[in-house]
This record gives sequence, structure tokens and C-alpha cells, in this order.
Amino acid sequence: MLKSTILIVSPNWLGDAVMAMPAVKQFSIKNPGAVIVMLAKPSVAALWRMHDSVDEILELAGGNAATFAMARLLSAPKIGQAFILPNSFRSALIPFLALIPKRRGTAFHARSLMVNDPVSFKAEKAFGKLHQSLEYMKILCGEAQGDLSETGFHPPKPALMQELKMAQNDIPVCIIPGAARGESKRWPFFAEAAKLILTKNPAVRFIVTGAKGEADLCRKVADAIGDRAVSVAGRTGLSEFAALLGNCRLVICNDSGGMHLASAAGVPVVAVYGLTDPETTGPIGANATIIQAEGVSASRDVPRQSAIAVKALASIRAQRVASACLEKLTE
Repeated sequence: MLKSTILIVSPNWLGDAVMAMPAVKQFSIKNPGAVIVMLAKPSVAALWRMHDSVDEILELAGGNAATFAMARLLSAPKIGQAFILPNSFRSALIPFLALIPKRRGTAFHARSLMVNDPVSFKAEKAFGKLHQSLEYMKILCGEAQGDLSETGFHPPKPALMQELKMAQNDIPVCIIPGAARGESKRWPFFAEAAKLILTKNPAVRFIVTGAKGEADLCRKVADAIGDRAVSVAGRTGLSEFAALLGNCRLVICNDSGGMHLASAAGVPVVAVYGLTDPETTGPIGANATIIQAEGVSASRDVPRQSAIAVKALASIRAQRVASACLEKLTE
């Protein structure tokens, strides 16, 4: 079978990239003869190395020089089609400058001249909210439907687990207290919930993790929990982070990239939501429990600084989250 080469432009945020994984997997199943080249920023490139359907990864550096250099590089191979998953101007500009014949994506943000196979979600959203994963499914596969549980994501075994020297009876539970969007998505009571969990299940050992910039936050949470918790924030690259999550019994988190990563790996998740809307950006795995603030008007886009969002998160009590976690651990 003659193979065709197609380009997929990856979303830039970790959670968005994870939500695109089922669509990439579904596309590869429907197009077994396609060679998939993924164009991704360095922050998510390692993620696609753990996906079983991506054949080649091109890392896109920042800046105008990198934009034009990548366009020149892509103009040499015979790429017949580009699927542009982000809505940014730059993500559509590169396939356009590379003269890729067919360029499919949304026409937002002054991209109508660069995208010659535009995709609209008006029909689907007229009948209700559309999950972001299904938006990617329509761009790649033509329909806003498909199996979201088949992600193609396979994290490696973590080296860090051996370093942590877990006892045989320890139950590893990961806490991700941070979120890229700041306080508007950060629930403040992870330590309190963890201590309630330990009163019912003292075998749990908490691994608190996050990005390097969240090291202080993670250390404070681990210290507040006590000797049944350790912080590894900033000690893991993306591959090791994914591996760590994939080998825990449960992940407790905010609406964050780590939440999507754990859910895609098939790990049970308890995620705390304030104002963000789980119907559009919730975890794609089948074993996730959402704890949302009551009486709020949920939205897909929440400002980084929002007193209303902070108040909504603070209204969620630790006992409510701890009960959901204990139920997951019992399952």
C-alpha cells in the first residue's frame, strides 16, 4: 500500500494535547496507510513520543525565524494534507507557507485565507455543549463523535517509584495541587482531604507533584500532610511525570494538564472544578469523578485572576473530596 504523509499541528497546552489523542488514534485506525508527522512545541513533544500512532515528531521553537525555517523544512517532503488543531494564527501560517495543498482546521483568528478546508462546530453546539476532544475528532475524522477511551497513550515505567522506596502494602496516590491557570483553578484543601483519607486508609502514601515552578506549593502540601507524603515537584520531565501518574492507584487534582494525562493513562481520577466546565474540558477517561462547586455558572474559559473562581473553589469542603477518593480506592 502506498503510504501518504500527513501533518498534524499539535495543540500547545498539555491538557489540550491529551484531549487530541483519541482523535489522532481514531485517524490512524481509519487511515492505516498514513504516515503521521506531528508538529509540536517542545513543551508537548515528549507527550507525542508516548503515542502509538505518531511516526515522526518535529519540534517547533519559538520566534519568527523558527516559523519560516519550519515552513521551509515542510515544503521539501510531499505532505498532501495538514490538520491544524490549535486556533492560533501561527499554527495555520506554517502549513500555508509550506504550500501544503490541503489545510484543514478552523478559520478563526484571521485564518480564512490560510485554511482552505474550514471546519465549523455551529451545528453540533446548537444542540448542546461539545467536548473539546470531539472538536479535534471532527477536524481529523470528519465527525464530532468517536471512542474517547482509546487514546493510544502508553507512558513508560517510572524510575522514580523505585527511588521513593514504597513499602509492599503502600497504596500510591498522587496529588497535583497546581494548575497552569493559577489560583482560579487551584483548590486550597488538598492537605486537609489527604489527612481525612489517612484516618480511613492509613496505607495510602501521597506523592505530591507538579512543575518546577510549583515546587513550593507542593512542598507545603506534603509538609502539611506529614510523614505519609513526599513532594517530587520539579524532579520529573514530562515522560517521567506521565509514568508516575500512570502507576498510581488514584490521582487527586485540579482541572489541569496532569488531570488529562492521568485520565488518558486509565488511572482513576478525582478532579476538583470551580468555574470551569467539565462538559467541555473534562477528563476523557472512563474512571473519573468530578467534584464541582455548587450553584455556579460553569464556563470553558476562566480568567487567571478571578475572585469568583477562587470563592467557588473554596466552597468545596475537604470531606466531600475525601469521600470520593475513598470510594475510588475501595473500587
